[in-house]
Amino acid sequence: GAASNGDNTGVAPAADLIVGKVLNNNGYGQDSWVIAGMQWAAESGADVVNMSLGSPSQTDGLDPMALAVDTLSAQHDTLFVVAAGNKSGGLIGSPGTAASALTVSAVDKQDQLAGFSSAGPLAGTGALKPDLTAPGVAINAARSQHSTGDG
Repeated sequence: GAASNGDNTGVAPAADLIVGKVLNNNGYGQDSWVIAGMQWAAESGADVVNMSLGSPSQTDGLDPMALAVDTLSAQHDTLFVVAAGNKSGGLIGSPGTAASALTVSAVDKQDQLAGFSSAGPLAGTGALKPDLTAPGVAINAARSQHSTGDG
C-alpha cells in the first residue's frame, strides 16, 4: 500500500512476498518451466504459492504439473492456490487438477462466473473442482515495483 499512500493496502499488508516468473512475456511457457518455478518457491520457504496460470489441456490430476503440486505440498507443507483455468465454463486445467491444490474459479462483481473462468469438473474422473470461487474481474492487486506495463 505504500505506493498508494495506504489507499490500497490489500488483505495482507504485512505479508512477505517472493516473486517468480515462469512464463514468457506473452503468457506462454513449458510445463517444465512451471514445475521449476513451483519447486523454487517451495524450496525458498513459501507458505502459499499463488499461480494464476494453467495448461489448456484438461487432465484427471495425474499429469506432471499436478503431481509436482502434490509432491511439493507434501514435502514442504506449501499450499498451492491455482486458477481453475481459462476455458469458459469448461473442465479444469492443470495444475489446478492436483488433489492438494486449492483450485479457484473467478466470479465477477455480480457473483456470476467470469466469462473466461473454467468451472469443472476434472476430465476423466469427474471429480469436483474447483474448490471455491472468488472475485476475479477488475480486481486491484499487488504488483512488483520492478514490473512494467499493465501486466
